[in-house]
Amino acid sequence: MSDKKKENANPENQPQLPPFDPRMMAAMYGMQQEDEIDLLEYWRVIWNKRKLIFSLSIAVALLAAGVSLLMPNIYRAETLLAPVSEEGANGGISSTLSGLGGLASLAGISLPSGGNVQENLAVLNSREFIWLFVKEQKLMQVLFADDWNSETGNWKDTDPEEQPTLWDAYRMFTKKGLLFVSINKDSGLITIGIAWKDPEVAASWANQLVARLNEYLRQQAIARSQENLKYLYEELTRTQVEDMRRALFELISQEQQKAMLANTQKEFAFQILDGAVAPDEKSEPKRILIVILSALIAGFLGIIFVLAQSWTAKGGEGYASE
Repeated sequence: MSDKKKENANPENQPQLPPFDPRMMAAMYGMQQEDEIDLLEYWRVIWNKRKLIFSLSIAVALLAAGVSLLMPNIYRAETLLAPVSEEGANGGISSTLSGLGGLASLAGISLPSGGNVQENLAVLNSREFIWLFVKEQKLMQVLFADDWNSETGNWKDTDPEEQPTLWDAYRMFTKKGLLFVSINKDSGLITIGIAWKDPEVAASWANQLVARLNEYLRQQAIARSQENLKYLYEELTRTQVEDMRRALFELISQEQQKAMLANTQKEFAFQILDGAVAPDEKSEPKRILIVILSALIAGFLGIIFVLAQSWTAKGGEGYASE
C-alpha cells in the first residue's frame, strides 16, 4: 500500500464532524419558538383590538357611502362607427390616381392614402375642433353651469381671469373623461361617446359630435381639392408638352370627381352604424365598489395602526396583548 493510501486510511486524517452542542440546538429551537410566539402575538393584538378595527372600517364605509351619494350620476352615451375607406368612397378613383402618383407628387398633390382613421380621430381630439364644437353648440354655460348665472346671463365671477375659458372646456373633453374614443382591434369599428350627468344631453352631444366631425373633415377635403385644382390649372397654362398636358387633364378630372363626392357625401369619414341613445343606467359612480374598497383599506390601515401602537407601547421590544 502506498504512503498516500496509508495516510488516507489513518483515522486521524479523516474530516471530523463538529461535536454535538446542546446549546446550539436549544438556540435554534428557541428562534423557532420566538417566531411562533411573534405570530401569535400579532394575532392576539389584532383580536384584542378587533372592535377598534371593525369600528374604523364601518365608519369609513359610511363616510364613503355618504360621499358617493353626493357624487352626481354619470351616463355614457355611445355611437358605433365604421371608417369610410378611401377606395369605397371614391369609387375607384384611388386606383386611377395611383397610376399618376409620380406626376401628382411632383405637382405637390396628396393622393388618398386609405389609412386616415388615426388622423381623423386625432382631429376629433384636437383643440381647434373641440373649441369649434363648444362655440357652435354654446356649451360653455352647460359645462360650467355652477359658474353661470342664468338670471343675469353672465358669469358669477366678474373677474375675467377667474371665468371658465375654452381651454377649460378642452381639458374637460380630453382630460377629464367627458369624451371617450375606443377602437376594436379585431373589427376596426370605432366607438365614440360622451359621459355626462344628463343621459339625453349625453346622447345628443355624441350624435352631434360625429355629425360635426364628418362635416369638418368633408369641408377640409373640399378645400384641398380646390387648392389642387387651382394648382393644376396653373400648371396646365405653363406647360406645352403634350404628354404632360394629357396627364394634367387626367388629374384635373379625377380631382373634380373627388370634390363632387365630397360635396354630396355627408358621412364623409365615418359611417354611423348605431347612433347614440339616452342610456337608462348610470355608468358611474360605482357606489357599492367604493364602499367595499374603502372598508377594506380602512381595515388594513387599522391593523397596521394597532400593531404599531402596541409596538410603541412596549418600547419596541414586543407587542402588548392587553
